[in-house]
Amino acid sequence: MSDDVVYQPDPAAIAADLADDGVHVDSSLADEFTAEQLSELATLVGDAEQPVFVLAVPLDYTSEVSANQLVAQVYRESPADGVYFVSHRSSDDWRVQSTSYNMATSNEDALATYVAGDRFPSNLALQVAETVRVFSSGTVEQQYAELHPDQESVTSTGDGGSGQVLGMDPPVAIGAGVALAAVVAVVVLLRRRPRGDVALKRRALRRISSAQTREWRRRAETETAALGDRIRALEIEHGDDGATWSAALDHYQAATAILDRSDAAADSIGVLVLARRGDDALSHAAGGGSWTPTAACFFNPLHGPATTKATWKTAAGKRDVPCCGACRRDLGKRREPEILDLPTGDTVVHYMDAGVEPWASTGFGALAPDLLDRLQDRR
Repeated sequence: MSDDVVYQPDPAAIAADLADDGVHVDSSLADEFTAEQLSELATLVGDAEQPVFVLAVPLDYTSEVSANQLVAQVYRESPADGVYFVSHRSSDDWRVQSTSYNMATSNEDALATYVAGDRFPSNLALQVAETVRVFSSGTVEQQYAELHPDQESVTSTGDGGSGQVLGMDPPVAIGAGVALAAVVAVVVLLRRRPRGDVALKRRALRRISSAQTREWRRRAETETAALGDRIRALEIEHGDDGATWSAALDHYQAATAILDRSDAAADSIGVLVLARRGDDALSHAAGGGSWTPTAACFFNPLHGPATTKATWKTAAGKRDVPCCGACRRDLGKRREPEILDLPTGDTVVHYMDAGVEPWASTGFGALAPDLLDRLQDRR
């Protein structure tokens, strides 16, 4: 693909290709893979214990969609639950990004992308194969720790001096230079603790908070910018589809307004929800159709669209909430789902207990289709 040609994905064609063996390689990247490497990649994907899909595509900063948005479009064409690994080019190097639908991964997918990226930064074929191999190995955290043996670890504040991370084995390394990957691992451990405040060392919590918040902010800025680029590129007139087109614009404007005035963690996640709703509305407007907002998973909007409902007990009683399949399965097994946690002071609490509005009371829009109206009330 020429440097001046912007990648234009065909979600329907990608979905059809993935249905064959779980692997899609864009024609412009055919020379990056040998026949043997393609065969090995298909075997790795097919042998993975959890459903895995690989999209080797030439996404870069000029692309009209982000990796998450591309996966969402492919999923709409063919709703296949699983972990999606998507390539993204940055200068001369490649970076694999992960997103999942109805699949609780404990963030081994994200850690696997960091391990593979460290080992094979400039070789796409080797990096995507290594990503799947590491993800399926069952030893993701150990492999990550081996690559970064000198990183400082965060130990429990409890009794005994056992050297456990937050009272749990095995140790998870955390270092400033690799803050994002480490934050992912630590936050997962926090989610597995009982509901309520989680005591942490103040220094460790500040590092977790700032690194994770920066990553949420980066993702929010990236997806909002991509939505704005799509709006400008499509050049749809207001008269083409009034309500749907206006909804796309309204969500984009609301997202940018929040980014302008706040860098809080909850607001960055709210912007992600708005950008994804706006992108969905824009796709419907481009097709000339009407649009109804799709609720994200109530327990964690980063899980993606809700595909089912589950009963959740609150202080006000029981209610049915939209959620992803993985959270419903957790509840069915009497386990607490992986609820979005936010750092608050010296503790980490579930977002619905953090007092962040309008996100807490609306479940980031899962409980309120009139999310934009609630945002207007907040101003």
